[in-house]
Amino acid sequence: MKATLYIYKLFNYLSFDVACGAMVCATFFAHILHVQLLPYGQASLGLTVWIIYTIDHLLDVRKLKREASTKRHRFHQKNFWALLTFLIIAMLIDLSLILLIRKPILIWGIGLALVVVLYLYFQQRLILFKELVVSLLYSSGILLPAMSLTRMVLSVDEIILISFFTLTAFINLILFSWYDWKQDIRDNHPSLVTFFGRKEVKKFLVILFLLQTAFSVDLILVSSYRIEALILVMMNLPLLILFLFPEKFMRGDLYRLIGDAVFLLPLPYLLANG
Repeated sequence: MKATLYIYKLFNYLSFDVACGAMVCATFFAHILHVQLLPYGQASLGLTVWIIYTIDHLLDVRKLKREASTKRHRFHQKNFWALLTFLIIAMLIDLSLILLIRKPILIWGIGLALVVVLYLYFQQRLILFKELVVSLLYSSGILLPAMSLTRMVLSVDEIILISFFTLTAFINLILFSWYDWKQDIRDNHPSLVTFFGRKEVKKFLVILFLLQTAFSVDLILVSSYRIEALILVMMNLPLLILFLFPEKFMRGDLYRLIGDAVFLLPLPYLLANG
């Protein structure tokens, strides 16, 4: 059990679970919008997400003059040059995959890539908007393959479903900042929580969870996406538990392992639907 937990923690520190979660969620929305994603397109998405997250973490630790406060950042500090080498290799592989993807995805992907570059350049200056910007970029990357290929006009229910998912990503990031606020203050990492304080952000999280509840009730009661809505509800339940019982999930960065794993939850749905 300890060995399994150690392996998964390493998997998490390297952001592999985030990349896998992105591929799962992209396939989930492609299924909803009746789009078939090709394997190398999915691989490119996973690699791109890993590259962005790794660059983000390496930028966080590059300016630190002492040991980082969080285990994730300490891992990136200690393995900075090895991770940088793997990052360059991953970028070269990703570039070769990008040349194979379909033209609509490529065009929209280039536009999103430019926005990501701007984010990485200004990341330390965002302060109030970092979690919001990252959640929007993450959701855009996941939705981009399906949205760029679909010929459907999105219905109101589909727009609500997409909003539901984007808000899930936003809540996830705020919760991480909420748990990490002491370390972020120590390491001078700006966030919504370090700016407004834990109590104010707690009130904001309550509002976001209530909004999620409204989305879920609407989709489950009156839409044709009841099963898909239930999956998003199942993704939000662990986040709500993390919010309600923070003292139980602090040890061993358990909150982060759970928070990142929620994006893998659509996988049984995808396996059941071929």
